[in-house]
Order: sequence, then C-alpha cells, then structure tokens
Amino acid sequence: MRTLHIHPESGKLEKEAGTGDMLRVLNALLYDDLNKAELFITMFYMKYNPATRQLSYANAGHNRPLLLPAGETVCNELDAEGIIFGVTKEIVFEEKSTVLRPGDLVLLYTDGITEAQNPEGEFFGTERLTRLFSTQGPKAPQEIINAIVKDLQTFSGSHTFVDDVSMVVLKV
Repeated sequence: MRTLHIHPESGKLEKEAGTGDMLRVLNALLYDDLNKAELFITMFYMKYNPATRQLSYANAGHNRPLLLPAGETVCNELDAEGIIFGVTKEIVFEEKSTVLRPGDLVLLYTDGITEAQNPEGEFFGTERLTRLFSTQGPKAPQEIINAIVKDLQTFSGSHTFVDDVSMVVLKV
C-alpha cells in the first residue's frame, strides 16, 4: 500500500495516487458525515491513459462496469474488491488494471438500469444488459446508449424510470 500525504492547507494529494488509494482517502474524508447520517455511497473509479491505453480502476460497492473486447461478443465485468463508503473508516480498496485494445468498449452504469422493472415486476437485470451490450461492438458510444435506453423503455413499458438511469461508454 502506498502512503499518501495530503497537504494540510490545500487538501490536495502531494503525490500521484492510485485508484484504490483515491477511494481509501475519499472514504476516510466522508466517513464521519456518512456514519452520522446513516448513509452510504457507492463509486467505481477509473483512470484511463490514452497514450498507453492503460485502464486502472477500483470499486467501492458500485455496479461492475462491462468490458466488451473488440471483435468479441462476450462481455467481462471489471471486478475489484471494495465495499461501500461509510461502513468503516479504514478500508483497503483493491486496484486493478488492464490494457485496452482499439475498438474495446467499456460500459459504466447505475443500478437504475438493472433494477428497472417491467409491469410483471421482473428486473431488467445484469444478464439482460450484458447480452444487449455484447451486440453493440461496431456502434458509436451514443448509439449504444440510445439502444440501451430504447430497450429499457420497451422492457419497462414506460419512457420514464423510477430510479436514476446513467451510463458512460468508453470506446478506444
């Protein structure tokens, strides 16, 4: 584990922090407020270096993003160990990294997508999202988002959603 130093006046990190380090510092800073209010926060944090195509990431209990390698039709989850913010003050978040290839796609999303329900009460689910995303390889990011929203609206029978529906698509 790296040691991080936060400047006492500026509050800025004094050296480059990894994604797991950043989540650890954020959790420590937010812990007292979250604990007193009996709240928690989930977060997936990633850094992408376009020069090296290196993707580093850590997870604080958030939905695991999907990685669709170029030319493939099977997604992988970007999985890293970590629990939600606010449970305990000192947490170590696992940091992982991978090198992406041209054409690779990454989908980050909120649980408003997977927890959307149809009129029968069935959840949209991660499996359905994964199947849909795995067919989107050649499309542009905005087209992928539009396709997911359209499928979600058709599934739920509504153009509005109960929970937030947020997505980010990274295409290398």
